[in-house]
Amino acid sequence: MNNPDNKELADEYLALKAANDQLRERGKQWLWNALDVICSEISRELSAGANPPLQVGRHEWQFKIEDATMVGERFGARFREKTLIVEAGWPREPQHGFVPGGGLARARIGLSQNVMLEPRTVAELILKRQEGGEPVWRFITNKRLGEIITEPVLRPYIKLLLSN
Repeated sequence: MNNPDNKELADEYLALKAANDQLRERGKQWLWNALDVICSEISRELSAGANPPLQVGRHEWQFKIEDATMVGERFGARFREKTLIVEAGWPREPQHGFVPGGGLARARIGLSQNVMLEPRTVAELILKRQEGGEPVWRFITNKRLGEIITEPVLRPYIKLLLSN
């Protein structure tokens, strides 16, 4: 026999999940758009100086944060031998666990000095709701929330590709 309270709880859960998934998608899309804008600007600057543009791409990806599996996408930007990787995602199935830190999603930025080497994580990010309910990416340092991530804050990470 179905318990009406269980159905009501299930409906509430599904509504919350759908709302959170919309916020997660918006947050992920904001991150990709910001990276696309920055990479396009840098590529134009490089081309004006007779250098090759950045090579960029994105694909589906899974990665671990602590014991949880984040399912999402991986963005890569390469210049000469260096590669910058940005991974963003969230658990999709119960066996994936929970977003560490209580956020909506997690991301990390990594840098590889050589295309044959795995990237070294240089920053961890978490997508959290602000007071108004809108999602924002923030840095995590020593398991503590850091500054809000904006396009100008992301720019130095992409510029790591150009440093010697």
